[in-house]
Amino acid sequence: MQKDDLHTIRFAAIICLVCSMALAGVQGTLRSTQERNKRIDEQINVLKALAPDFSPDGEALSEEKQEEYFLIGKVPKEWIPTYFDEFVEQNEIELSEGDSRILYQLKNPEGEIVSYAFPAEGKGLWSTVHSYVGLEPDLATIRGITFFDHGETPGLGGECSKPWFQRNFLGKKLWDNGEPVRFEVAKGSADPQTDYKVDGMSGATITGNGIQRFLNKTFREYNSAAFESKRAM
Repeated sequence: MQKDDLHTIRFAAIICLVCSMALAGVQGTLRSTQERNKRIDEQINVLKALAPDFSPDGEALSEEKQEEYFLIGKVPKEWIPTYFDEFVEQNEIELSEGDSRILYQLKNPEGEIVSYAFPAEGKGLWSTVHSYVGLEPDLATIRGITFFDHGETPGLGGECSKPWFQRNFLGKKLWDNGEPVRFEVAKGSADPQTDYKVDGMSGATITGNGIQRFLNKTFREYNSAAFESKRAM
């Protein structure tokens, strides 16, 4: 091998090493920012499920603001620290051996429980659909819900993330007559008189079935682990 070839190889190796070190440095610098943004996004979804009716300073929110912030999802990020430091409690619940989850509890400035929220997730058509489900203090009625971080088909199963679909769940029941109901996502339009079924997404039956399945399953798990004892208090 000629000397010029060795110089070329050495130069290329040095360039690769310098670039690798630079990329590692940038990644390390950005990691904390990425983790912070991910945590804020998760907390926004928790608040969308808890659906507060007051701002962090304790002032009542109009219905229009409640919808803008906690249904459409335009939660001011600067509100997050105050809500979670002052009004949101996080309790670890053991659903089964080796499976612990968080139950979120929102209290108003007077210390009264406004809502509860729990995480739920399951398989849709192409991906895992993540969700937070918010309940009224009766631990039966859906107060808020959010579906996020999934890879379902845009315009079909991906509609689960849209406000119109999530609005369907508000006021519906997961518990009645002393036991969990069989909640359903319809294949078309649901009877508006039923408390246990919501309109489905056109062309997305499998995604709807997946949401229906994991919502019922997770609610039953939380009900057995925590909600039944809370109702008896």
